[in-house]
Amino acid sequence: MTGYGRRQVLKRTGIVAIGGTLAVNAAVADDRAITDSASAGSAVRSDTQGWTSRRGNPGNTGYAPEASGPDDPAVVEWRRDATGPVAVVDGVVYQTDDGAVHAFDADDGDRIETSPDVGADGAPTVADGRIYVGGDRLAVLDADLEGIEWTIGFEDDVPEPIVAEGSAFVVVDGILYAIDAAEGTERWRSEGNGRKLHGRAVAVADGAVFVTDGRTLYALEASDGSRRWANHDGGFRKQVVVATDDTVSVQAGGLDEIAVYETDSGDLRWIGDGYASALATDDRVYALTGPDVVGYDRKSGEEQWRPGLESATYGPPVADGEKLYVGIESANQGPGIVAFDLEEGTVEWSIETDAQPGDLAIADNTLYAVADELLAIRAESAFDDIDANETDGDNVTQPENGNDTFDTEDPEDIGDDADDSGDGDGNETDDGETESADEVLGDDDGQDEGIPGFTTGAGILGGAVALEWLRRSAGVEPVESESE
Repeated sequence: MTGYGRRQVLKRTGIVAIGGTLAVNAAVADDRAITDSASAGSAVRSDTQGWTSRRGNPGNTGYAPEASGPDDPAVVEWRRDATGPVAVVDGVVYQTDDGAVHAFDADDGDRIETSPDVGADGAPTVADGRIYVGGDRLAVLDADLEGIEWTIGFEDDVPEPIVAEGSAFVVVDGILYAIDAAEGTERWRSEGNGRKLHGRAVAVADGAVFVTDGRTLYALEASDGSRRWANHDGGFRKQVVVATDDTVSVQAGGLDEIAVYETDSGDLRWIGDGYASALATDDRVYALTGPDVVGYDRKSGEEQWRPGLESATYGPPVADGEKLYVGIESANQGPGIVAFDLEEGTVEWSIETDAQPGDLAIADNTLYAVADELLAIRAESAFDDIDANETDGDNVTQPENGNDTFDTEDPEDIGDDADDSGDGDGNETDDGETESADEVLGDDDGQDEGIPGFTTGAGILGGAVALEWLRRSAGVEPVESESE
């Protein structure tokens, strides 16, 4: 592996999901603050800033325009033997493990604090000075992880909560619950039209909660659960919904389309190729199409962005104001991370990893990547501020520049000629080679695994090597007939 940096950190075990039904209970929160010499001011502020949930924000956009990831040359500064998505706020990295929430110093990866065992699983969500987690119950911890503020038990496991508009939103056993974020009391619930809502397809933006049952996409007012609109286009998948102030996008209409709707009216804005809506920036909506990440104009749906990486399979991307970052599996060089210019699609830097990252997060000039371990990636110049006396002697390794790890070429021409590029690099889309639904799905075991980085719980997988694998992992199911 190239680029692994200076700090050696403690080893720990992987995520364990704990099932069960728990009663509602509450505990007095400890008011002690997380303190550490390298993380002063790490207590979460009421105006929470940072990468606050798995996809960065309640709309699941994966976009942090005010943040900045690592510049060239990028190296891995520290790593932990841990898997699972993270939230990063005020210099603290939060991650679940063995039913607890752990806080690590973002500077060096050292453990700061560990919460009581609350059966936590999946990504933590940080909002208004609290840490919200799903698992075998919905639990809320104070920012110091010393006290439990409240918990609510349900009949089934609880997915990662989306916290916004004063509520924690979760879908349990097909019902959407809005739980008062401060008090832990139920504000309202919605059961749709008698069909179970998808637990992993929830987003909040523009004052509305967006959720689907597979046949209908709902927009519910976040304040009281009243229906803003319901779109019955059908064929919506058990994937993340991506919502901004004016658009909501979701995979729909079979295997290879994403649909973008107006948040205020539910009117269809446009349809583009893609099996997952993966990222939304100020100007574009990005979709995963199998061999490519494609950026569409958010207003018109015109294709504007397509990178030029040879023979690669992409995971869910994230972006700051200047660069798009994505975990890849290259047919030639193996797994790694590539940073692309957000406007031009050219490669800024690349770095090799042991497995394809399934989750990425951006905060404080750092890109956090979760593959078979947690990596903190920064610009090499960041090492200038680290005292050599703090290292572990023989365990110190000189950081290596991971640039030019992957073969690249010029981005494809964008516009009417994009589909006719025909350069043989594996990036062009050929409908004639796309598998049918029956070929892709095979026997359906009923499990909703979700796309890497888009799932809840311990099933975080990397190393996607084929379109069939990606679609299976995306939880794609056949479109249900109206007679069902």
